[in-house]
Amino acid sequence: MAAPPNATRLTLELQIAGEHRTHYVVLMEQQVHVYSDGGYLEGVYTTSSDTLHIHSASSGAAMRLNLNNAAKLAAQLSAEVVALEDSLATLTPEQQAVSRLRMAQLFNREGEVTAASVDMAVESGADEFILGIACKGYSLHSSGAMVGEACFAPADAVPHGAALADMLALMHDLYIALQEAAPAYVSWVLPAQLLSSLKPELGIPLRLGIVDDNGTRISAWRMTNLEETSANPLVVD
Repeated sequence: MAAPPNATRLTLELQIAGEHRTHYVVLMEQQVHVYSDGGYLEGVYTTSSDTLHIHSASSGAAMRLNLNNAAKLAAQLSAEVVALEDSLATLTPEQQAVSRLRMAQLFNREGEVTAASVDMAVESGADEFILGIACKGYSLHSSGAMVGEACFAPADAVPHGAALADMLALMHDLYIALQEAAPAYVSWVLPAQLLSSLKPELGIPLRLGIVDDNGTRISAWRMTNLEETSANPLVVD
């Protein structure tokens, strides 16, 4: 006899800096597993320790992230930024411009990066049903300007959604901590607009989109499928 479903499998479509990615998110009562579209395990979040383990595809090693070690990681990133800026200071203005452009290209960005952090979400009235789940529409703002839109659902409206809500809250808090320590670095290596748009107090974003000054969508997040599945929790350190 087949084991009864004890987990929820979500398909998450992301658009970040022009690149489209698909992830599969398996929700359980005490854990969340994140897989690439090729089935590779990318991350494991455990509610009891409020810790996210991010796995490297190349080395197989895992980075352990929680609020207790966020300060240490932020200090490390800040020191790296200071060292980088010190090295650029020894170059001529022309060489600095070339080096900054190369760094931007390395992180899949064109030119200088200015990431707008979402600091306010206002009910827009654009409520809808996504995957059969009711969500409330919001417009997203940065420094008074509208930069995107989203639809948030209560955590309990998604099967095993409490664990996902806890993981998203941790990701948001980690982003804030790192952003304060090394904003230039973080805006290069993390999807800043999406992370600042999570707004844990509003629930789970079933969809959200960030636009530039011309109204062109530059980042997006959307849940496109939900199904019951069977899964076993993993033992993590």
